[in-house]
Amino acid sequence: MSDNGVVVDEQETYSLEYFKSLYRQRRDAFQANAAVNEELRLWKARDDGFRYVELAHGLVPDSVLGKAFTRGKEPYSRSDTFFSEYELHNPDSMILSKTDDSYIIGNLESYDKRQYPSWLDQKYASKTPEGQGFGHCFVIPRKRVFNIVDHEATADDCALIKEMKTHFLTYWNDPIHRKELLHSVENVFGAQNHKLSEKNEAEFEATSPRVTEDYHEMAKQFLKLEAKDFVFAFHPYPDYSVGHLHMHVFPRDEALRRVSSKQHDKKTIPLEAVLQVEKEDKLKGLV
Repeated sequence: MSDNGVVVDEQETYSLEYFKSLYRQRRDAFQANAAVNEELRLWKARDDGFRYVELAHGLVPDSVLGKAFTRGKEPYSRSDTFFSEYELHNPDSMILSKTDDSYIIGNLESYDKRQYPSWLDQKYASKTPEGQGFGHCFVIPRKRVFNIVDHEATADDCALIKEMKTHFLTYWNDPIHRKELLHSVENVFGAQNHKLSEKNEAEFEATSPRVTEDYHEMAKQFLKLEAKDFVFAFHPYPDYSVGHLHMHVFPRDEALRRVSSKQHDKKTIPLEAVLQVEKEDKLKGLV
């Protein structure tokens, strides 16, 4: 992503105007869908007896229902997502920072696509799960807000998403916290390397030196980043993964994205695009 808000992937360039149009289209379609809004109402009420259809993609799978993955934490229910009521389901160690309104959490997938070869898992031959840049993390609200197109995400002059950005910037301003986020990246990077070496040590050893060398070089660059060097963005419904609002935060610099995912760039709507649309529509009396 360039300094002027333009996102670049291997195929195309996407302007801020493109993202404003995409956001407005996705928001209006979501808010005009009666079935979606009825399910949204039930989801916010934590109705676990309802069988969700429109919002099902973003909820926890049936395979985890009734299970708690951390001792002393709540098991997952049908209306849950992996980000909703985050503190009730996850160990404190997974929360990098918290305010009254939001959490900062690390990415559980590595930033480096080279750590997801098809010989580790055949599914990686068609799609890999790496993040969108070195240090890619998330800011998530405490309360149930489904997605950036959920009207609550931009209520009160976009107060919530502004707070989420401010939360990260305040966090990043502390050198200790920078190293804390880097440590989170390192842990995931190391865990993925362990999976690779366990599966096929010879294949792992053939690529590991370069991948590790790149990690250390990127880590040094990452710690030097300033507030202006980050992308703050959202994936809009229905092009989303987890059905709970989450702000993607990752570096703009291509040097810190060169081994990361570009496949999501065309749906990664910058915060600035959302703020501009909401301001414009408010002036027109549309919201």
